Amino acid sequence: MDERKRAKHRALYLLERCDRTEQELRTKLSRSYEPEIVEEAVRYVKQYGYIDDKRYAVNYLKSRGQVKSRRQVEQELLYKKGISREILEEACQETEAQDESLLIRRWMEKKHFSSETATVEEQRRLYLFLMRRGFRSEDILRELKREEQCNWHSRDM
Repeated sequence: MDERKRAKHRALYLLERCDRTEQELRTKLSRSYEPEIVEEAVRYVKQYGYIDDKRYAVNYLKSRGQVKSRRQVEQELLYKKGISREILEEACQETEAQDESLLIRRWMEKKHFSSETATVEEQRRLYLFLMRRGFRSEDILRELKREEQCNWHSRDM
């Protein structure tokens, strides 16, 4: 079997295992094949619709957006997965943005955070943790304040 045919088979095999972006496929193939053979293999799988960066981005936004902030997911697509800005913008228009407040509350529950018992240091740690997850400062502070108000109301009853 010649190199070109082997590269096409390898591309199909890689895509059979899991969906990939065009850049990810190129990177995998370039470890074993020359650039012109890689390009031919990528063109081959693209012509049959086996690789589609927009479809990948939409699916990624839907699945990862349930646990990560929209901003973090977009950064992953741009810088780790190699999706272009134009394709990302199109994908964002096709998907509904997740309720980031809900995601923040889920993280607070998962971390067993309670404003009643949390020290200032624990609040700071949670805040920084959520910032690293890509949530906006104002969203985090709003949810921390809401949590505090809920606890005050429950105490009054």
